Amino acid sequence: MTLAIAYSTEAHLFISDGNQSPFNVGTRLTLEDFTLEQVSDLNQRYGSPLKGEEVPRYFRVVAGQPYLVRRGLHEMVTRNARMPEFELRAESEDWIFGEHLRRIALILSRESELLQTVRDLIEGRPCASWEHFYRLRSAGILTGDSSLEARFRCPLYAAFLKRHLNI
Repeated sequence: MTLAIAYSTEAHLFISDGNQSPFNVGTRLTLEDFTLEQVSDLNQRYGSPLKGEEVPRYFRVVAGQPYLVRRGLHEMVTRNARMPEFELRAESEDWIFGEHLRRIALILSRESELLQTVRDLIEGRPCASWEHFYRLRSAGILTGDSSLEARFRCPLYAAFLKRHLNI
């Protein structure tokens, strides 16, 4: 019998004790963010809703985060949205990424220590806890090789959380 379990990165926000997690068995596969070239290729596969210099502008907002890249391109095609509107509304709670961003903010609001770590990073202070860094990085919110190099995975997350947390 072969059993495969797949789960999103958000599970790490819900689990404070890794030793009690049902997800700590098996082989961990980490998906890297898309490069600008890969985003450009995916844009072509979606029929090129982004034209010319719009691809790097799009990349600056979502920074290659796979879910955001794919979802944004899909919605641009199905809603016939254009890049100026995308840039203007990307962090809006009532637009393409609203549900995803609200879920991140809701989960963080339940974890006061993680919320404080996010506030510290937004205000330019380093991540003080390796455990907090690991949980936020495993959840896909942060990137970096250590807590001292912690940064938001994409500008969209930083902008939304800054506005949502009133910082």
